[in-house]
Amino acid sequence: MDLLLTLNLSISELVSPLTAAYILCAIGLSVHFGYTGLLNFGQAAFAAVGAYGMAIGVLTLKLPLLIAMGFALLCVVVFALILGIPTLRLRADYLAIVTIASAEVFRYLMSTSGFSEVTGGSNGLSQFGDEFWALNPFPAGPTYGFGPFSYRNDQFFMIVVAWSLVIIGALILRLLMRSPWGRVLKGIREDEDAVRSLGKDVFA
Repeated sequence: MDLLLTLNLSISELVSPLTAAYILCAIGLSVHFGYTGLLNFGQAAFAAVGAYGMAIGVLTLKLPLLIAMGFALLCVVVFALILGIPTLRLRADYLAIVTIASAEVFRYLMSTSGFSEVTGGSNGLSQFGDEFWALNPFPAGPTYGFGPFSYRNDQFFMIVVAWSLVIIGALILRLLMRSPWGRVLKGIREDEDAVRSLGKDVFA
């Protein structure tokens, strides 16, 4: 076994776009579980709704890239309302069961053959990033980075975009948690009844 190659691959994986995607999901999960104390196992479903909304917007609805992003966000908001309104009064294990069940139901529906024309079935959707790759400012030819962190222009562009989104997401979360809304979330985690007694609409 080539230990140096294994180490290089492991180190390069630290900055991969997939790692950034997981961090973005963790940032979202930290709002639910870390700041509010609500046990949510359905975070993967929200990520999947956004991803499918983006792909379907580009491939099926033929939307431009930015409008497809807006459509994906709208899909996530609608899914959050459908899931949130009937379940926000649940707590602890009951909320966890509902959220993980919703994630499994969504995964099953997206992979079933009944929706394969729209969702691609178990194969998923691909080849919807042409407009995104056209925005790449890094010229082809030279590699970018150094050592195990050497990438082609398209790989480097994806890394820059992914980690920029992580930084933006972390900054937005920090600002939100320092706002009155964020302080209410922290109060819900500590004592929901106390927050309600102060006149805050906990359900909202």
